[in-house]
Amino acid sequence: MASKDSPPERREPATSHIASFIRWVQLKKYQYEVTFSLYMLTPTEKFIFNAILFILVSMLITAATLYLPNHVVTIYNRVWYYYHGEQGQVLTGTRAAGGPSVIQSADNVMRKLNEL
Repeated sequence: MASKDSPPERREPATSHIASFIRWVQLKKYQYEVTFSLYMLTPTEKFIFNAILFILVSMLITAATLYLPNHVVTIYNRVWYYYHGEQGQVLTGTRAAGGPSVIQSADNVMRKLNEL
């Protein structure tokens, strides 16, 4: 409790979740512009910079989504082979763009060579 001599305590006004979210987004935008020095560019230059950044990040995410799973499986199979020394396949590869995976194609070639 406050005594008669001390000033009354100030209470912060209650903010809604939407207002606090908007304030957070504004803060992140400010931090982004200050970090990359975008605040000193014209709107056209900001648009060009943001477009290039968006395209590069989109390409990176697309490449990681399409090619990384099959690559991880290939590396895992090689580690398995180096560790255990067996020819057997541990995991099958994923299919990218609807075609057969590299690992499955390699297994088909090995089977045909063994048949000869």
